[in-house]
Amino acid sequence: MYGVVKDSVTKEEIIGSHIRNLTSGKLAISDEYGKFRIPAQQGDTLMISNVGYQILGWVTEETWFSQEIVEFHLPVDTVYLEEVVIGEMPEYSRFKQMIVDADADDTSFWYYGVDQPNMQENTVLEKKQYTNPVYIVTHPIGFLHNALSKKEKEKRKMQQIRKNQHVTSKVRQKFTREWVSEMTKLQGDQLTDFIAFCKFTPKYIAETELYMIHERMMALLDDFMVQQSEG
Repeated sequence: MYGVVKDSVTKEEIIGSHIRNLTSGKLAISDEYGKFRIPAQQGDTLMISNVGYQILGWVTEETWFSQEIVEFHLPVDTVYLEEVVIGEMPEYSRFKQMIVDADADDTSFWYYGVDQPNMQENTVLEKKQYTNPVYIVTHPIGFLHNALSKKEKEKRKMQQIRKNQHVTSKVRQKFTREWVSEMTKLQGDQLTDFIAFCKFTPKYIAETELYMIHERMMALLDDFMVQQSEG
């Protein structure tokens, strides 16, 4: 699709805007005329940013692909700064603690045409979430807080423990010894040896449909019986 980035007030073209397709990961930069082109499909999310302007997002519409060029308007990001007295930078340990203790305002952007999400309280971000480049750009203080805070690290450990407990509970309910025995007609030590022979990990059992586990298990049963007879 083809687009042009303009100032929302002056309607002048904005040079050097960064356009990211968050769905596909494709990137583009507007040229000296504010124009750009980027691979996209209907329903993809485009994030457009430029220094001095607000970061905004749009969900691509079907009609855009039949237009010669689509206009995107960025509002100026007006920031009023209070008086700042410049002194010596604090020591690293003090600066680190200031970041950990920071209670930053929400700096996220929103998509035109999409309802703003209702954030859950005490949401714990996993490492892959807060180290995502998009999150770092839109939540710089949040990234530093999650990376440095011992409290957040402890929360992530507890969240992982709960996830592991959930997986274990799900495995025990789905892949039971009684169910395997009913499907294979095996019993006793032979049943125990067959379960070990399958080598199904808890993650595989938790994430895989039962009928697929059954198909794979029955396929392994023939190999197991051959091994038993040879042994």
